[in-house]
Amino acid sequence: MASTAINQQIEAFLQGEKSFDLPFDLTLSKNSGYQCSEVLRLLPSKRLVLRAMQNDQNVVIKLFSAAKKGEREFNKEIRGHALALAAGADVPSLISSHANVDGYYAVVYEFLDNAQSFADKAIWGNKDNILALFSLTAKLHEYGTYQDDIHFDNLMLRDGKLFLIDLGSVECEREGEPLSNAKSLKNLARLVAQFPPLEQAQIIQSLSHYYLLRNWQCNDEAHELFVKQLKQAWQRRKKEYLNKCFRTCTMTKYGRTFSAEYAFRRDFINEISVDLINDVEALMSQGDVLKAGNSATVVRVKIDGIDLVVKRYNIKNVWHLLRRTLRQSRAAVSWRNANLLEFIDLPTLKPLGFIERRQGWFRSVAYFISEYHQAEELLDVYHSRQPTESELEQINNIFLLMQNSQISHGDLKAQNLLIDAAGKVILIDLDAMQEHTSYRRFQRAFNKDKKRFIRNWQDMNIKETFTSLIF
Repeated sequence: MASTAINQQIEAFLQGEKSFDLPFDLTLSKNSGYQCSEVLRLLPSKRLVLRAMQNDQNVVIKLFSAAKKGEREFNKEIRGHALALAAGADVPSLISSHANVDGYYAVVYEFLDNAQSFADKAIWGNKDNILALFSLTAKLHEYGTYQDDIHFDNLMLRDGKLFLIDLGSVECEREGEPLSNAKSLKNLARLVAQFPPLEQAQIIQSLSHYYLLRNWQCNDEAHELFVKQLKQAWQRRKKEYLNKCFRTCTMTKYGRTFSAEYAFRRDFINEISVDLINDVEALMSQGDVLKAGNSATVVRVKIDGIDLVVKRYNIKNVWHLLRRTLRQSRAAVSWRNANLLEFIDLPTLKPLGFIERRQGWFRSVAYFISEYHQAEELLDVYHSRQPTESELEQINNIFLLMQNSQISHGDLKAQNLLIDAAGKVILIDLDAMQEHTSYRRFQRAFNKDKKRFIRNWQDMNIKETFTSLIF
């Protein structure tokens, strides 16, 4: 096809730029002009996904850079759409495709108006939608296909229909022949591993629907085999997620220099105008001190209208510096642990970043940054009243999640559990938290946590309530 005049915004994308002047017009062929209004996904100089409009119709345009294996990704997208359609899956309509347009390839899909992401708990909390999810998966597997990058953001619900998107990651074993049992189970386990840990047992109860559609036996042996696959899938997913906390990716901005190591949630650091890495001490000096301890200083600060808590881990003396200088800092540990708790759906203050001061390999002062959340310590609240049923359930869930994930807190006094005005219970102070590989060591540490928590309570009614709850 004839080449069009190159668009400045697309040229910026191809050159690795991360910001665009919206809206802008885009012409892909003689009869296909679009007004692009929103960036839905961006991998600089690799892939750009845009929301656009043509003749009052909303569309999604996917662009692939020719210089970054764009032809291969373009062909995978077209092939994936055809495979999913042939399998009987609901997918967005493919409006057009354009090869070799001024250094990029393009695919245009219908935009699913009024659709909701499956990531919304209100969607996946509905059992009918879970059955629809397993029906969709069974269709793909029966045709020999599967979504290799299966996660909730690649599933959209509209008018009772579950649509599969991101079709470039649809793979095929043998087209038209059922997917092998091994690949089917592995893919199914990866799907169930997307759900929070406490929800997975309930989701597994609906697996019989998938087994019925595949004409598989659903018995104790099949259940045990699936649970084993699920544990492996969950561990892989957790490892991949935590690795993202210490490398630059869509979620994280990470950096390491001779004098500093840092990581921030990208949606936070891109919204503020302050250079946190260099100005964190100046910001702390302007904030409200919440705790001024010898080993740590905790300050509430406000940046561009965002309420934050900055916890500085102090170096007490030369010997303290020598003991800690080659270890991972407590700020980095807190950053990892807070992200881990978010991942397993255990409530904590949202982690926003950490900073380490360094001289090459040697660490000194470090800072952990989290959201500020107005709340009171559990101990103070229950001095004046008894816990509610909802609060008891939340506390029980916290201990259950710690047990299921083999996590010990290390200092589980009641001051490290907060409760807000809405009755939400939050776990804080995570620098002593450990994830154990040895079950015996975990049990010892977890029992210490439980005993430390029980020791807080002087009110015998509360003490008995918590003892029966967590033991």
